[in-house]
Amino acid sequence: MTIKALLLFGLLFGLVSVPAVYAEPSSPMKSSRRTVLLNVQNMTCSMCKFTIKKALSSVAGTEKVRVNFEDKTATVTFNPQKTNNHALIEAITNAGYPATVQSTKQ
Repeated sequence: MTIKALLLFGLLFGLVSVPAVYAEPSSPMKSSRRTVLLNVQNMTCSMCKFTIKKALSSVAGTEKVRVNFEDKTATVTFNPQKTNNHALIEAITNAGYPATVQSTKQ
C-alpha cells in the first residue's frame, strides 16, 4: 500500500469508528421567565403608566411590562435569575408609585 492509501484508510476508519454523541437534558430546565401582577398606588392619570413602565423596564432582567390604568395594575414578565419581585417593587416605589404583589406565575 502506498502512503496515500494508508492515510485515506486511516481517515475513513477514524470517521466510522467515532461514536455519535447526542445531548440529553440531565434534568428539566427551570422556567426562565416569571410573571408578576402588581397592584400600583398613586396612579392618578393615564400618563402615570408611562412613568411606571419606564421604571420597571429599567430593572435588569425585565422582559415585558404592561400597565393598566383602569385596574391600577402592572404585569411584568422577567427573568428570575436576573431580578425578583422586590427589585421591581423598589423601582416603581422609588418612582412614586408604591406597589404590592397581587399574584405570581411561572
